[in-house]
Amino acid sequence: GGETLGILGHNGSGKSTLLKCISGILKPTTGTIRIRGRIASLLELGAGFHPELTGRENVFINAAFLGISRAEIARRFDDIVDFAELHEFIDEPVKHYSSGMYVRLGFAVAINLDPDILLVDEVLAVGDEVFQRKCLDRVRQFQQEGRTIVVVTHAA
Repeated sequence: GGETLGILGHNGSGKSTLLKCISGILKPTTGTIRIRGRIASLLELGAGFHPELTGRENVFINAAFLGISRAEIARRFDDIVDFAELHEFIDEPVKHYSSGMYVRLGFAVAINLDPDILLVDEVLAVGDEVFQRKCLDRVRQFQQEGRTIVVVTHAA
């Protein structure tokens, strides 16, 4: 089974850098990181989105980047759009999205790609309260399924 791990630290202490190393965005200068399973990163939600492309196109491109087949993403597409609540906007270029819509789509893509490991960097403080609760419920579901969750937050 998986575990849930919290990483606390002050601003500038390297928390986000650590998550970027785990997710493969950055390479560590020393040491090695070994991963077993598929990672979904809730670090910079929608960071990989191309502004000129539609939400739909960005979902497929992001999934392909994560090594997910077109057939698999097509099967999950409706769940992604449902979770993001973007039905009427999915065929609009994402440059017309509000920041909240952008983040909702980014979260929906990451969370619906069936990850073994979920990296969370304080992003659950985005969107309205209802969406935050939905995100937390999904993270709790992952915990119950025995997936690994790494959460980074600022020290109090």
